[in-house]
Amino acid sequence: MTEKAKEILIKTRRRFFGQNIGNNVSVFQGNGLDFSELKEYVYGEDVKKINWKVTAREQKPYINVFNEERELNIVSAFMVSGNIYFGSIRQKSELMSEILTIIGYSAIKNSDKFTAFFFSDKEERFFKPTKNINSIYPILESSLSIDPLGKKVDYKNFNDYVLKRIKRKSILFILGDFFEEVDFAFLSAKHEIYAIIVRDRFEENPFLPSEVDLYDPKTLRGESFYMDSSVLKEYKKEIEKKDRKLKEHFLKNRVKFTKIYTDEDPFLKLSELFRK
Repeated sequence: MTEKAKEILIKTRRRFFGQNIGNNVSVFQGNGLDFSELKEYVYGEDVKKINWKVTAREQKPYINVFNEERELNIVSAFMVSGNIYFGSIRQKSELMSEILTIIGYSAIKNSDKFTAFFFSDKEERFFKPTKNINSIYPILESSLSIDPLGKKVDYKNFNDYVLKRIKRKSILFILGDFFEEVDFAFLSAKHEIYAIIVRDRFEENPFLPSEVDLYDPKTLRGESFYMDSSVLKEYKKEIEKKDRKLKEHFLKNRVKFTKIYTDEDPFLKLSELFRK
């Protein structure tokens, strides 16, 4: 295992078992249950099932009783594009690897099946559903070793692929920078989608000298540009316009989303997302 993979795994384990998390080891806590009735709490029962609203009203503890626990199918899609080979603090691809590890670790610790795949304009790699915590290691290594240069994301191909490949209704996490056009209208009707937008602040608010040589990691072509303040202002406006359109699309199609920058803590941002 590489040093970077070890570092991410150790960090993830510490966050799950440290004081910040306590007994709640899953970001999916409370999902996958068929509610049946309420009953008075008996010492030794799972305190996480306490219904706090009813408890406060009745002045004694009540817990939720469920008919059955349904195993969740958690799927993570790692979108492979030359764009992710960038970062002023750390590379976006590395941040995506950490997010992928957190999601996978959480799913398996919650006894749910975890599936991961890597996609550009086609399938790059696929890891079949697993409940084995050791399966996180090769997935993480794969995310760190995959070469995104020269690749670009095609979301139409992605939608077709997911509909054919992921048959069972799933919680689908899509990890990428989302600079491309997306349409999840049909996909969100079948799956519960979480879009994890990974960005570097420099991409949205660049400070550049007047003359720069820019390299496109998707086409592998370089070109010289003159970038004065008016050009940068127009660029930022275009990014904001695209992001507004993206947000409107997500809200319209019930896609839950968050944006995580390369200088932010992904664990905290994911925890905030699941508390909404």
